[in-house]
Formats: sequence, C-alpha cells, structure tokens
Amino acid sequence: MSKTSTDKTEKKTGYGKGVLLLILLTAATVFVLLRGYRVSDLWEALRQADGRWLLLGLSCMVLFVTCEAANIRMIMGALGKKVSFRHCEQYAFVGFYFSSITPSSSGGQPMQVYYMKKDRISIADSSAAILFIVLVYQIAMLLFAGIMAVFHPVIAGEAAGHLKYLLLYGGLVNGLMAGFLAFIMLSKKTVARILGWLVRLGAGLHLIKDRDRALEKVNAEIGEYHQSAMIMKGNPFLFLRVLAVTLLQMGALSSVPYCVYRALGYIGTGWGSVMTVQSILTLSASAVPSPGAVGAAEGGFLWAFQTIFPKEAVKTAMVVSRGISFYLFLILSFVVCAFVQIRVTRAAARKKKSVDGQPGME
Repeated sequence: MSKTSTDKTEKKTGYGKGVLLLILLTAATVFVLLRGYRVSDLWEALRQADGRWLLLGLSCMVLFVTCEAANIRMIMGALGKKVSFRHCEQYAFVGFYFSSITPSSSGGQPMQVYYMKKDRISIADSSAAILFIVLVYQIAMLLFAGIMAVFHPVIAGEAAGHLKYLLLYGGLVNGLMAGFLAFIMLSKKTVARILGWLVRLGAGLHLIKDRDRALEKVNAEIGEYHQSAMIMKGNPFLFLRVLAVTLLQMGALSSVPYCVYRALGYIGTGWGSVMTVQSILTLSASAVPSPGAVGAAEGGFLWAFQTIFPKEAVKTAMVVSRGISFYLFLILSFVVCAFVQIRVTRAAARKKKSVDGQPGME
C-alpha cells in the first residue's frame, strides 16, 4: 500500500473514531440528563409546536454557516483569489461537520484546507484565511456575549450564576485562545518553529521519509502564508467587515433557542433576553474539548435556561434546540461533505484522464 493510501486510511480511521466518540457521548448525555424523560412528551410537544418558528430556527443555522462562507469569500478576495460563493458555502459546511465530530473542533479547519487545496487554493492562502476566521470568531464570541450582557444585565447575571465555573473556564480558555491565535498569525518565526518541530517529530516517528525536503516545502509555504497574513494585517477594514459578519453569525446561532421558545407557545420573555442566555452558554460550553461540546452544551442549557422555560418544558426545549442547532445540522453537513467529496473525486478523475490522453504521456 502506498504512503498516500495509508494516510487516507489513517484519516478515515481517525474521523471514524471521532464519530464513535460523538455517539458514545450523546448516549451518555441522554442517559444522564434525560433519564425519565419520555419520548412521547417530545412528540406531543413537536405535534403542537408552531412549525413556522421551527423552520425559522433552521434558517438561522443556514445563516450561521452562510456567514462563514461569506467571510471565506471576502478574505480570499482580499488575497486576490476569486472563489465562487458555492464553493465557500461547501467549505463552511465541511468545517461545521468535521469540527462537530472531533475533540476541541480540531478537525474542521484542516479539512477545509484540504478541500481548498483540491480546488487549487494554496495551503498558505487557505491556512491564513481559516486562521483569521477562527481568530475573529473567538473575538466575536467574547464580544457578543459582553454586548448582550450590557443590554440585559439581570438575565445575564442569572445565567452566569447558573453556569458559574463553566463560564469562567470558557471565558478564560477562549480569551487565551484569541491571544494565542493572534500571536501565531502575526509571528512568522513562531509559525516556522512550530511547523519545523512538527516536521522533525514526524521524521522521528517515521511518518515523514525525507525531512529536508519536507522542511523546504514548509519554509516555502511559510513565506507565502506570512505574505497573506500581512495583507490581512494591513487591511483593518477587512477585519471590521469579517467581525461584523461574525457578530451576525453569533446572533443567528443565539436566536435558535428563541425560535424554539416561540414554537413551543411561550411569549413572556423577549428575544434579546433569550439571546443573552444562549450567548453566555455558547461562550461557556465552546471550550469543552468534547466533539460538538456534547454534554456541556446540553447540561449547560438545562442550567442556563431554567429561568426562561417552565420546569416541565426545559428538557423538551433543550432537545429541540440542540436538535436544530447541532444534530439535525450535523446530518445536513454530512450530506454536503459527501457531495463535496464526490465533486473533488470526479474532478481529479477528469484531470487524470485528460493527462493520460495527451500524446507522449503513455
């Protein structure tokens, strides 16, 4: 078996383990948090729910992914790369899916870079763009929660009181991560050292055969990466535009529980208050290193929203809200990923056939 085939097999095995871990964590979450909860209660609630609000909640998730697609296209445009919005949307879905099935969302960005490379976008440009998006997302998550807390201090204080240490942990980790990403993005020497260390480690583990050649490729990519990073650094309006779209993205995600709230027939609490609670929950649970923050997101919902939903309805609200914002969208993202894989495989086959058909290539 060739090295390429071995790498592909290892990647599939790794993501297969991620899916298995996600399933096990979901099963454990259901067992611990939904013990005694009857499925019939869920079906009855869904039967009586306002489908228009549920559809609006799903539309919010479509907007969530579309915002990332818009950011990818915007950044690529600033780097002088013309990428279709359709492909950017696909990259965003790829990121959502692989982030959801890997611990600490570690698989999303590498797979986005992988598929961009298949579409002839250099690793340097795609890495710089994706890192910039992750950095701005971390900043927007902190900023959005802070803004909502300023406008809704009472409900924010109640949510923070319910989440306590989870919020402290999430805020600290996300804040440190934002600072670390900013440093990595702007420090050419640090990136070179990290990648050089990874190459030497790979060579030591016999994963890389030709260490010197690998280091040459890395150094070439670092130069192009740093050039792309400097273009973005020198364009503050790009940062502001990406930040504005990302804040809209956070608003879309935080609106899902309100759509569920209205779908279940409740009207006592306003949209802003519900968004405030969800923004604090997102900040708190996002740093938990489980695939899709499974366990923390569900448990945090039950704690944070206990003053929003009636006691007898909070579990149903959690199942429906997470069903829309995570589980249902995970299935949709898988379908898109399958389509993208088919697309790039066919494109590679057409390219190979074209090359093989040229004179003198036999």
